[in-house]
Amino acid sequence: MAAILQYYLSGFFCVALVVKIVELRLRPQRNQRTTMLMASLSSFTVATLAGIPPLRQTIPFENIPGVATITMDTGASISLALLAEYLWRPLRHSRADPWWRSRLFASACVVSALLAVLMATTPPTQRTNPLQEQYTGNWKIVSIYIIGNLFFLCCSTASAIACMRITRIVHGHVAISLGVGAIGMAVYAVTCINRLVLVAVQHTPSGWFIWYGKLNFIFTQTALLTFVLGLHFTTLWRISAAIRRSYDDLQNFRRLGPVWKSLTTEFPQVVLPPERGLHGLRDRIDISYRKYRRVIECQDALLLLSAYPVGENIGTGSLHDQMKLLHSLSSTYRTTA
Repeated sequence: MAAILQYYLSGFFCVALVVKIVELRLRPQRNQRTTMLMASLSSFTVATLAGIPPLRQTIPFENIPGVATITMDTGASISLALLAEYLWRPLRHSRADPWWRSRLFASACVVSALLAVLMATTPPTQRTNPLQEQYTGNWKIVSIYIIGNLFFLCCSTASAIACMRITRIVHGHVAISLGVGAIGMAVYAVTCINRLVLVAVQHTPSGWFIWYGKLNFIFTQTALLTFVLGLHFTTLWRISAAIRRSYDDLQNFRRLGPVWKSLTTEFPQVVLPPERGLHGLRDRIDISYRKYRRVIECQDALLLLSAYPVGENIGTGSLHDQMKLLHSLSSTYRTTA
């Protein structure tokens, strides 16, 4: 059950990362930091894909024990290193060098190369698979797990600290997004410590290793989910704000209906003709634009009404209420436009 859940979560993470990469790629203005974040997310996507057995079979030489493990470790190392560099660069006010020239990226490459050498010099029969809760072996395999998790621990801790420092500078939904990301990185750092504990205690006679491994699985998935939430929090915030604005526009459009109907009945010449073609179709669908047209038509009718005595069909009291409502709606529109 846990394996199936992990496959589905890994697929969800891949989709979320690809969506964020496409969003960054489509930005009109990109800089070195944006490219660095794209490279970090792309590397983590590769590491996540390597954890899905049906997709892992497409890796060259996947049937050789240890290849998938090194692929995942390399992707995670480069991703965490670039993410830490991405977060710390504005805090250190360092120059905007390309991401492949950063020191953390060079460190990740050195660590990945060291892990690959240790795995390659280990006999295939002695290579274990951490995806199957196998954390022990000869001293080279144990060194791979210790070195890799120590590097992951350093990078994730550095990212969490950077996120917390940036939250003191920014405000609003950006600060919330970074705070969620800091929690995700902190939880991931805990999973690195848990894996180091699993390496040390796998051969102990006590039976708590199994439930501790399950607990570490929960921590890992929680860290990744929190990281994805922090990554997309700004986008989700903007979508929710747009939905709220559309709902408010719809409510104001309906509230303005009786006012608009009374005034346009008295002065039908103020009704604006609809546009033709695709623009007209878009304007009929856009509730914000329709509300704006109604406000303009009511304002034009009130200008005409000021030159004539109040008619019998529009009482003085109701007209006062209608003008008060129209004024409040038009002021709200000017504020939000």
